[in-house]
Amino acid sequence: MPERRVFVIRHGERCDFAFGKSGLWMNSFDSRGRYRPLDINLPRNLPKRPDGWQGFAADTPLTEIGYLQSKLTGRSFRDHNIEISHVFSSPALRCIQTTVGLLKGMGIDKKVNFSVEPSLFEWMTWARYARPCWIPPKELKRLGYPVNDHYVPCFSDKDLRMDETMQHFYQRSYAAMNKILKECPEGNILIVAHGASLETCTRQLVGGEIRNSDDFYYLVQNTPYLACIEISGGSRNGSWNLSGSPIPSFSHTYNRPFDPLQLVTKDLAALKRDKQERDRNMRTTQ
Repeated sequence: MPERRVFVIRHGERCDFAFGKSGLWMNSFDSRGRYRPLDINLPRNLPKRPDGWQGFAADTPLTEIGYLQSKLTGRSFRDHNIEISHVFSSPALRCIQTTVGLLKGMGIDKKVNFSVEPSLFEWMTWARYARPCWIPPKELKRLGYPVNDHYVPCFSDKDLRMDETMQHFYQRSYAAMNKILKECPEGNILIVAHGASLETCTRQLVGGEIRNSDDFYYLVQNTPYLACIEISGGSRNGSWNLSGSPIPSFSHTYNRPFDPLQLVTKDLAALKRDKQERDRNMRTTQ
């Protein structure tokens, strides 16, 4: 049996993190839920949600840059002649959209459907204010996403524990990977999930122990959008090894919002003070 390859990728830039407390993201909806993006980097269009437009507050989409990031990463996979047979995504909309961009960049969006696996969702302690609500696979299929709506997941969304510990998160991710590997005994696999997933979906497969919280948070904070890790093996004795990233890293500058008022105001000093105050407030809330 030939050696197999599994790739775990973080999603692209997300609207809520990109715009933070600026209000540009959710303020792009009016009181009746009509959407008009207040920044060019916000998505031009959004899918209809069964739970209404308010559901986007807890299930953010990608920015336009985030979607472009995913397509460029998919193109890099294609340029490096990496073949993918099976694709699995976290149910978070940002991961769903990243998966679509990756498949388009690879040129296989018309050939490969992907499966939505709730157990690939991020650590539930980061969703502690409300149980996450996602667009169901059948609805995604109806909206035109290339989803395998007959896939039976490892966990349902109701199985995810709101009081999940870090250890439970590792074990959930490990169980998801074992199920996926068992159901896909041949071919390369692509997993599209979250920043921590590059660690939790691979650590125990390669024989590592669950890390302490300091090391875990360090790794998460240093895992950028569209970061990718590969594990390979699983051919004879079932053992897996970390192989690094199969593609080059993805770097780009941070583009701050432009305020044209700075060119016409007669009180530039006041404008500078206001900006400094906003920057301080943003740093204290991050």
